[in-house]
Amino acid sequence: MSEQAISLLQQILEQQQKQTDLLEQIATQNLALIEALADDQGLEPDAAPRTYLSGAPVLGGR
Repeated sequence: MSEQAISLLQQILEQQQKQTDLLEQIATQNLALIEALADDQGLEPDAAPRTYLSGAPVLGGR
């Protein structure tokens, strides 16, 4: 493999590592936001949902 190809592959790898780091930061921040919103609404994180995403109640849910 030529030096130029190796150099380009190293640059790609560095950019992918930066992208991965940024995605991990986003995931961490999103989790913190979700937890803060749940705390604000007094929801138990392990509690079963009372409604579906559509807003329809879960039958048998409490």
